Amino acid sequence: MKHHYLRPVLATALAGGLLGLVAPTASADVTDVDLQGNVSEALDLPAGVTVAKGGTAPDQMIGTSTRRFNDFPRRGSSSYAVMSTGKANDLFNMDLPGLQASTSHGGARDTASLTFTVDPSVSGSCLLVDVAMATEERVHTFLPSAPSDNASLTLNGSSKQYAMNPGPRYFEQQNLAAKPVGFEVNKIDYWHQIDEEFERQPDDADAPMLAAVTPFDNFTSVETMEVPLTDNPDGETDVVTLALSDANNDSLDSALMVDRVRIAPVCSGSASAETGLYPTRAFTIVGHRGMHNILTVDLFPETDEIERYDAADNSWFPNGEVDLRFRWYRGACTQMPNAATAIPDADRQSYSPTVEDEGKCLMVLVTGVKDGYRTETFPSPNNWSQALTLPIQKGVFTSELAPTITKTGDPDVIKVNDSLTATNGVFTPRPDTFEYQWYADDRPISGETAQTFRVTSDQAGKKLAVRVTAQRLNFDALPKFSPETSAVQLLELTATPTPRVTGTGRANEILTGVPGTWGPDPVALSYQWYADGAPITGATKVTYTPTASQVNRQVRLAVTGTRAGYRSVTQQSDPILVTLQSFNAPRPTIGGTPLAGNQVQAITGTWSPTPTTFVYQWLLDGEPISGATRSLYTLTSAQAGRELTVEVTGKATGYTDTTRVSDPVVVGLKDFTVSGDPTIIGDGLVGSSLSVDRGVWDPMPGFSYKWYADGNEILGATRSTFTPSDAERGKSVSVKVTGSLTNYRTQERMSAPIDIDIRRFIAGRPSITGSLKVGQRVNAAPGSWLPSASYTYQWKLNGVLLSRYSYLTIPASAAGKRLTLEVTGKKSMYLTQTVSTTSAIIARGTLTATTPRITGTLKAGRTLRVSGSWRPSPVTLRYQWYLGTKAIRGATKSSYKVPKKYRNKKIRVRVIGYKSGYTTLSRYSSYKRISKR
Repeated sequence: MKHHYLRPVLATALAGGLLGLVAPTASADVTDVDLQGNVSEALDLPAGVTVAKGGTAPDQMIGTSTRRFNDFPRRGSSSYAVMSTGKANDLFNMDLPGLQASTSHGGARDTASLTFTVDPSVSGSCLLVDVAMATEERVHTFLPSAPSDNASLTLNGSSKQYAMNPGPRYFEQQNLAAKPVGFEVNKIDYWHQIDEEFERQPDDADAPMLAAVTPFDNFTSVETMEVPLTDNPDGETDVVTLALSDANNDSLDSALMVDRVRIAPVCSGSASAETGLYPTRAFTIVGHRGMHNILTVDLFPETDEIERYDAADNSWFPNGEVDLRFRWYRGACTQMPNAATAIPDADRQSYSPTVEDEGKCLMVLVTGVKDGYRTETFPSPNNWSQALTLPIQKGVFTSELAPTITKTGDPDVIKVNDSLTATNGVFTPRPDTFEYQWYADDRPISGETAQTFRVTSDQAGKKLAVRVTAQRLNFDALPKFSPETSAVQLLELTATPTPRVTGTGRANEILTGVPGTWGPDPVALSYQWYADGAPITGATKVTYTPTASQVNRQVRLAVTGTRAGYRSVTQQSDPILVTLQSFNAPRPTIGGTPLAGNQVQAITGTWSPTPTTFVYQWLLDGEPISGATRSLYTLTSAQAGRELTVEVTGKATGYTDTTRVSDPVVVGLKDFTVSGDPTIIGDGLVGSSLSVDRGVWDPMPGFSYKWYADGNEILGATRSTFTPSDAERGKSVSVKVTGSLTNYRTQERMSAPIDIDIRRFIAGRPSITGSLKVGQRVNAAPGSWLPSASYTYQWKLNGVLLSRYSYLTIPASAAGKRLTLEVTGKKSMYLTQTVSTTSAIIARGTLTATTPRITGTLKAGRTLRVSGSWRPSPVTLRYQWYLGTKAIRGATKSSYKVPKKYRNKKIRVRVIGYKSGYTTLSRYSSYKRISKR
């Protein structure tokens, strides 16, 4: 199926129009980069040309691929080579962490190269290769002079560079220089990103130029690089080197896609190059001239489809192998084409105007490229106006699929209460937001501006539609209507019962309609009474009183149920025949208070006419009470809780006996009048009697009692007095008083509880007497107790029991701590009670000692000893012997053998006493002089 552009947007033609595109060509089988692939075959090397891989890690940095992407493989080829500064097989590796290709092979500057050797026997003087660059580096960011990943193409090691990007034009025109730049990331101005919304194939508005199959962010369009070969009469070979270098091994990778290495007779810039490339048709620019719409160069306007730039028949001569290149320009419309400025990245057959283009005119130049031919650009300067657009306006949506209305269930049947949803349809480009307006019979429904809509009864019988308006920044809003639905159907009532009529049917007696339960609720009911099939004027209520004139006529009731959104339904009752009159009899009432022991009376009310006789029958729960056939009746306590009614029958000659039944009353029991709740009298102590004050009861009943402890019944405690035992100590005691009397409702009254307690001491604080030092004896004084009690004692240190006596010798472990004394008092009928006190901090004990005495012969070579008395024992002693005032090294025992050198010297000893919980004590002996001999 062919798609059409409705209008061109050239300055020489009508503005506006829609861009239609043909379906995309099926892609080749998708494969990853093969690092073991045959590069020679992938590049379609001609005879006499060989290739060698080189660089930092060629086995990882160079491979082949057959994946169709970015115009590769080239026309006539099935595969191509891939070069990378990292890993070649990362080009299509979508499993890379963070989708970021960044590999360093450890070289000073990682480089991948393909070296082509051209045999001198090869016919032709120009080597050509198709190349596109990919990079993970940021583009349009750094100065062109800043280092960046780059490709080079050199001949025989010369510094002359043949890897060039043409820049804004392929050769000088109208004094505008070509300005080619090196194939370096920071120098190239023409890049394209992955899956860009407005980068579309010229023959498919849905297919992006670069599908999301690669982690690399930026790609150039394909360029054909040319290397003029040397004339080698001496039979020397030419060596052409294509290399890709990483400017920073630790940063992001770049790659080259390389294909169709071939030999041409001459390069395009040669004076002997063939001439005559030209378009056989004047191209036009088609598409909406709006921001973010897609403009496309239509190379062959006479055909319905858009010919691609690389199609065999793209209208250029000679037919078959002319590749086309594009450059788009913008400028003020009044100064175009002379003020045209090249648009960065705009080198495709299709271009989507941006915000910067609003109000400006665009121009496109098409350049034909063919091996061995001179490159030609059209239109020529004197015809540039052919390639101009009218001013770029706000973007324009195209709608490829209208909105629709969906619902759960059969979409062709729309009923009241259905919930409808609007689908947005398909708009190109993608809108940012949508607005909605629902319609009924071509009129907007007030307030219904959401994507969903619930059908109401107001839409019954009408056809619905929804208007969906696509909106996007810098675009004109585009409203689109859905197809109309079928007319909205009313719902059916689910319950429409046949009404009944109750009543005697006698003239002047009320007939009452029973409509039944209609659904779903709520259903509004209206009424119309009929006599012999004719409506009775004014008889439009649920009740009707037939007149004497309607005797022997058939009366029926018609009930009509209506509800918004539902079909109205009318149902008729069975007919009832109107007969003679009957009494106009009211419902009797029961006079008096219906309590046991009381007398009640049947009150007939006013009958019309007044019957000659009344007959009575009293009923209990609907059953006649035997013998109760008078207007007065005395109730009994056995009837309490049951329903009492009276049936009154009026009799008179010429009237049908008429019976009326009163409304029921429930027979009750009389209630006591009680003033005040029961109150417990007593002190609430174990062993003390409790009694109860019942309060004032009128009339006086018989009483019974039950005593409770913490809400539990106390067995046997059923008198008006109760003496708590030890079992009730600490509990709450209450009493329930029950009053009973014939014809009265038995009544229970509960007293407020009182707490049962035991007698308690009034205890003072105990005290500790004696010296609070380790080794000293302290005594316990229980303090003042009322009444007096028998006492027990506990001495504790840090919660650990030391003694149960009334005295304590303070242990060494108490030094620096506090003692606790607990005194417990006990006495019959009293609560055992414990009081405590805490001492001041316990001081360390004091050691006592006599002055150390040195014994033994005071001569050199003899052993001296020290003695003395220390208390309290045991005491740990340490010694130090001194010569004069100087401590003798090593002399730290209780004995010391005097060396000869100490003759005629004075010696003494220091003794230090240690004991846990006591202050350390140091004592010196008196000096002793050693004999001279």
